[in-house]
Order: sequence, then structure tokens, then C-alpha cells
Amino acid sequence: MYGGGYHPEALKRISFATVAVTGLGAFVAAAVGVTLYVSAATGWRSTQALIGQQTEALLDALEQRLTARLRPVDEQADWIAEAIDDGRIDLARRDELDSVMFGARGVTPQVSDIGIVDAAGRVQRWRRGERRALREDWSARAEVRDWLAAGREQPGRAWRPLLWKPAARTPSLLHQMPLHRAGEFVGMLGQVVPIAKVSEDLAVFRAEYEVTPFVLDGDDRVLGHPALAQRRADAPGALPTLAELGDPVLVRMRSPDGSAPLLGGLKRARAVRARVDDTHFVYVFREMAPHGGQPWTIGVYFDPIEGGQRAEMLRVVWSIAAGLAVLVVAVALAAIVGRRVGRPIEALARAARLVRKGRLGEAQPLPRSRIYELDEANRSFGEMLEGLRERDLIRDTLGQYVPEQVAHQLLAGGGRLEPIEGKATVMVCDIEEFSALTDSLGAHRTIEFLNAYFEVVVEIVERYQGVVTQFQGDAILAVFNVPIAAHDHAANALRAALEIVRAADSQAFAGVRARNRVGLTTGRVVAGAVGSAGRLSYTVHGNAVNLAARLEQLNKQYGTRILLTDKTAERCPGFALRKLADAEIRGYGEPVPLYTPA
Repeated sequence: MYGGGYHPEALKRISFATVAVTGLGAFVAAAVGVTLYVSAATGWRSTQALIGQQTEALLDALEQRLTARLRPVDEQADWIAEAIDDGRIDLARRDELDSVMFGARGVTPQVSDIGIVDAAGRVQRWRRGERRALREDWSARAEVRDWLAAGREQPGRAWRPLLWKPAARTPSLLHQMPLHRAGEFVGMLGQVVPIAKVSEDLAVFRAEYEVTPFVLDGDDRVLGHPALAQRRADAPGALPTLAELGDPVLVRMRSPDGSAPLLGGLKRARAVRARVDDTHFVYVFREMAPHGGQPWTIGVYFDPIEGGQRAEMLRVVWSIAAGLAVLVVAVALAAIVGRRVGRPIEALARAARLVRKGRLGEAQPLPRSRIYELDEANRSFGEMLEGLRERDLIRDTLGQYVPEQVAHQLLAGGGRLEPIEGKATVMVCDIEEFSALTDSLGAHRTIEFLNAYFEVVVEIVERYQGVVTQFQGDAILAVFNVPIAAHDHAANALRAALEIVRAADSQAFAGVRARNRVGLTTGRVVAGAVGSAGRLSYTVHGNAVNLAARLEQLNKQYGTRILLTDKTAERCPGFALRKLADAEIRGYGEPVPLYTPA
């Protein structure tokens, strides 16, 4: 099959040892050249990696500095929102509210102004330097009404541009937090943070690390820079643009001359270079998401020569120059042998890389060679390629009918699949009013809709290490922790359930909108292939499967989208869950505690 009637005795071949002996001098020269080349390349990569690690460590330190400045504002917003929600703070009791807010302002010196706008548009503000609260009616202001409307839908805190003008003419940010009382929206909390406080930290950072740090909001607005530590704004609360800042070096970051080769080893940041006057500067930056809102761009710029990197650059340049000189001599001495030996080796290497990357369709059998060892290697490669293509065909075909992980186990086990017993989290997901939906769609559109819907659901389940074992009409049965082991399988299942529900609420499938319900429970299951001798199906069995199906149906009774038992809830720390009831479920002697995401 390989080579079209291949007969090794039909080709006279010579030993690779013969070639090695006759061309010993050339091979030695080539080996020296390759060694020097690898040494230079390794030196360049190691220098890139070292400088990249040092530079990314600078950004890590900068982000930690910013987080330390902003985290107290987040924590204070959480505390105030929680106190209002549970009744410890009453917006109607003004004296008590003033006492709390003046105290809150005192423990966060970075906050200059705190304001609460209730659901009707009435505002109460507590300014730094003022001993009395300001109370006004902002209900007629369109931007305030829009702010309140957005707050009703906002999931949590966020940073945003200012909504009102502070007394001080300093560039500032607004930290906002929706407020609720007993589940009802009651208003918005806003905390004004002058960016001069952030810029003071950046000025200290510049003195410590001898680089110039900066923080940008969007493409053009400067949120933090050492030059802003004592600067007043042209308009109250406005963030200056790059042009208004007056830093000619930072302005060039948006129109760089190109990338920075010496920082090619960066993994979590970008680097560009630009020439300002007679000095070359390097800019390193990345995005930072400050707990919601538009991401910020944090970064530093510096002169690489003045920054102590000159010695590293010269060492790399001299190493490359020496390697190139020796390589030219070696190539000249080994040209004849290299043409005959190098090309087939390169072809084998290219084909091997294609195989390693899984691109078997692009890899082709290699031609025969007069060098014995190369000819054997090419022949073996061709046979290996044919075998891999057959194995991929089998795996891909199996993967259309059983979960991909099960197909891998079948191939690894020679066609045998041993049963598995263990604790797992089971998910049953169903579509609401599917019968009526099929009547309205018809057969063809129903199949289109189901295929589009299952495509999304299966992708979400597998992304969270789950396995879909059955499609039952419009429902799916999925299991987490079997056969793919996952320590946090219950949390993964809940994450997948939340995303599945969100997907159904936010998009159409083949032009059809539908709602779904999910039941989750954790317990012992048995997984394996069942059926007749000629037709098997991989699935899971156990009380957990039946209970998950019952929970999915109970969503109708409780008006919920996701129900889970206490066995699953206790394995999901960090999730906001609320208990619904202790339900009597047929087949279970004890009442089953039911929970749903809050």
C-alpha cells in the first residue's frame, strides 16, 4: 500500500555509516555550525524570556498597587449594600444615615464624595470637608433616570465616568453599586474617587522602579499618570485626553514605530516601540478589568538603554554575529553533503510536524532515498501515517455516536469498555412546552431547531468537563465526574446549568426562541455500555438520574428554571443559592431539600 508496490531489494542502497565516514569533515563543520546557531537562538530566547518576565513582573506590581487603592472602595460598597438590604441602614432615618456615611467616608480617604440616589431620583450626598449632607431632587435629570434604569438591571458594582460634578476640580471616577431592600431595588450608591489618589501611587511607583507608569480608560482618556498627582482639571470631574496630558512620550504609544523584538517573550502583555526626539522608548501594557465596567489599560514605558538592558542586548548581538560567522564557514564546507542529506531530513521533519499538529490530511508519504537509514525512516513514517489516518477515522466515526471521551476509552481498551461506579453530578435539561412548539414548527424546522439548540448545550456541558450521555427528544442527560474525573464536578454542573439557561434566554436557535429547565443532583451512579450484543449505548444509571429528572419537572411547580438538591448545593461554595422547600418526591422516604440560584 505504501509507495505503490514497494520492493526494498529493487533499489540499491548504501549505509549511512559510509556516508558519515566519507563526509566526516563536512559533518563536523555542519555540527559546529548547528551547535553555534542553537546556542545563539537559545541565548536570544532566554534573554527575551528574562526581560519579558521582569517586565511582566512590573505590570503585576502596578496592578497590585492599583488594586490595593481601589479594593477598599469595592468592599465599602458591598458593606453598605448589604446593610441596606438587611435593614441595618434605613434611607429614611437621615440622622443615622448621615452618621454611617460620614464614618464610611472617614475610613476610605481615597473617596471624596459619597452619594445615594433613591429609586424616585432624590439624592443625598456627603462631601469630604462638609459637615452636613446635601439633599436634592434629581428626578428631572435624564441622565439620572437612565442611571437608575440601568441599575435595576446591573448585576453588581462597576467603575464608570462621573454622573455628577464634584466640588473639587479634579479628574475623578465614579464607583457605582445598585441597592436593594428585601429584594426590591431602592436606588444607587455612588462613590467619587479623584484619580489624583491613583496618580500619587503611580508617582511613587515611578520613583521605585525607574519607569513611567500609566492607566488609560478607553483609547484616549488618561485615568492615572504621575503628572496628574497634583493637577487640576479644566472641567470638574473630566478625565484628560492623551493630548491634554502633556506627555509627548505617552502620546506616541498610539502611533508606534513597530513591535519590540527584545520583548517577544511576553505572554500576558503587549510591547511596542517608538522614537521620541533622539530616544527610543518601549511601551509595555495590558488590560485590567476593575470589577466591572470598561477594562482599563495599565502599562509602563521606559528607555531600554537607560533601563539597564544594553549589556543584555550587546551579549545577544555578539553571540549571533559569532554564530553566523562560524555557520557560513561550515555551510561552505558541507554544501555538497548537505544538499543530499539535509533535504530529506527537512522533509521528514516537516511531515512529522504536520502529524504532531494533527494535520494528517496535509502530510504525504515521503519519497525513497539511497541512504539506507533515511529510506527505512521514510518507509516507517508512511506506514505510521496510514495507521494514524485509520485510527482517526475510527475515532471520528465513533465520536458521532458516543461521547468523545468514551470513544477514546474504546480505542485505548481495544474495543472493551469497563463499567464505572462513583459519585457524580447528574444534569437533566428539558425545553418548556416542547410539544406545542413542534406543532407550530413542523417536522423540518423542529429538527433544525433541535440541532442548533443541542449544538450550543453540548458545547457548554463539555466546556465544564461534563459528558452528554443521552438525547431524549428535547431533553439531554449529562453527567459530571464520570468518565472524566473532576474534583469540583458539582460546581461545574451548576456553572453549565446557569450558562445553558442564559443561552436560551439570550439567543435564538435556527430562528426559534425557547426556554428551558434544569435539574441537578449529586449521588452515586453506574456508567457503562448497555444493550443487546449487536447494539450498545453508553449511559448512566442510579437514583441520582431519576431524581434529576424529577427536579427538572418540579421547576414547573416552583416557577424556577434551575433546581438542585442539598447534596449538590453543599458542593457549590461561593454560589448565591436560596432554599425553596423540603419537597416530598415520589420514591424518596425523606423530604428532599431543594435549592435554586438566588
